[in-house]
Amino acid sequence: MAQAAAPPPQDSQEPPIVRAILGYLFDVRVLGVLGQIAFIVLIVLGVRAIGGNFADNVQKLGESQFICRDGSFSYRCAYDFMDSEAGFDISDTVLDYTNTDPYWRAFYMGILNTLKVGVLGIVLTAIVGTLVGIIRLSNNWLLSKIALWYVELVRNTPLLIQLFFIYFGVILAAPELDNAAQPFGLPLYFSRRGLNIPSPQLTSSASIWLAFLVLGIIQFQVLWILMNRQEEITGHATNKLQWGIISFLAIIGIGWVVSSAVSDTQGLMVTKASRIRELDDLEKLMLNRTGLNSLDDLHMLPEEVVDEAALQVCVLDGAPSEANLTRMLRRMKIPYEVHRSDRPDQVTEEYADGTCDVFAASKAILASERATLESPTAHFIASIKESPIVWNIPAREGLNLVGGSRLRPEFTALLLALVLFYGGNLAEIVRAGIMSVSKGQTEAARALGLSESQRLQLIVLPQALRVIIPPGIGVFLSLMKDTSVGIAIGFPDMYAVSFTTMNQSGRVLQLFVLMMLVYMLISLVFSILLNWYNEKIKLVER
Repeated sequence: MAQAAAPPPQDSQEPPIVRAILGYLFDVRVLGVLGQIAFIVLIVLGVRAIGGNFADNVQKLGESQFICRDGSFSYRCAYDFMDSEAGFDISDTVLDYTNTDPYWRAFYMGILNTLKVGVLGIVLTAIVGTLVGIIRLSNNWLLSKIALWYVELVRNTPLLIQLFFIYFGVILAAPELDNAAQPFGLPLYFSRRGLNIPSPQLTSSASIWLAFLVLGIIQFQVLWILMNRQEEITGHATNKLQWGIISFLAIIGIGWVVSSAVSDTQGLMVTKASRIRELDDLEKLMLNRTGLNSLDDLHMLPEEVVDEAALQVCVLDGAPSEANLTRMLRRMKIPYEVHRSDRPDQVTEEYADGTCDVFAASKAILASERATLESPTAHFIASIKESPIVWNIPAREGLNLVGGSRLRPEFTALLLALVLFYGGNLAEIVRAGIMSVSKGQTEAARALGLSESQRLQLIVLPQALRVIIPPGIGVFLSLMKDTSVGIAIGFPDMYAVSFTTMNQSGRVLQLFVLMMLVYMLISLVFSILLNWYNEKIKLVER
């Protein structure tokens, strides 16, 4: 039986032009181009909508928002008002500021305060988060549970609630200044006025030591590169970190000795009748006044007698001469009382009146002020050794604390709240990063005889950082932006200063644009730095 022939294929009912259009529409390349065009259109429409909204708001606010100095109207004059006198004080500033400074200066102070609490908060958060994350994995049951309770508490409590608790429940509930707490007898004073801590102060010889410091850093990098090359050639590991640190410390130690030896800028002006020719003669003066054979027996005398015999020192307020001299006096156990003045002529007047036994300052100032005295030849300038950096230590003077650095209550509360809150969040990221490292790595490290600290430092953490850094960037950026919650307790950051400026000037749009730009710039800088570091440590697969 003959097989029937297959029917001829029927042509598609769709015209060729329709098939061509459908072919283009379902082409991936065409869809990509159309998607980009649609995205550009949406961007243009969005910018147009925002611009129209901005223009409508400007019209509602009136042309007075953009008045130029000559009385004309122009958008280019939007920030002319920032040159006007601010008229308000800022309680906590990094640099000098008065209420007669312009708004630009006040806004700049706010930015510096934001950076101060943000950068310090990031450093402390990294330390707290890393330590707590490691403790969470500790085999010690008590430490692990304490870390767990801390993390759960701070992560499940709003930041603002924690800030209020620290500020009102801890700091403002602290003792008064005259009964300030001094933990472990350290030169730290905690009261409701804040925290007073020692602060480093540079002297005239610091420039020489800083040059050695830079030299030490360069030498560390060169030694690191050379020892890396040696490892590649020999195939044997070298403890380059240990040798680098030793060489770095040796260079800065030599620089410390050299800068202290060659510098001779600090002095002490005394009367020749006092028979003081060098610093050690002050001990003899105190022994004569107290009638003791040794200053170690000062505690045996009544407090009134010690106060009466105390060395009266005149200094310029804020000068490094005070910290340099008082450090030596404390070491020699000589009781003293400091009289501070703002100008050299005021100090000279007190010294000439007999209020002070000695006048401590740079030799250049002492020489010029001695020439103004009635009998310059009756006064002697003794040399005082100085270190490149001296610690300005807070001390009680009457009912006040002088010296050192004072962390105001608002700054202290905000810093603690940010560090505790974001430290708990970072701790969980650190814990997850450590747990992401396979157990085989730990077993191999133990098989090689590495200690637990070496295992964590050399094996686990370097690999865990690849997991920790990306989400950690988000934690640090959030911390930086959440410094604005400080307005709730009166911390004068950028947002608080801008809010005060808005109330006084009535220029709202301009200030919000400035704040948005500054916060965006800060976030971009931190993102670039942290992403660069993330790329450096990222595992490169071959």
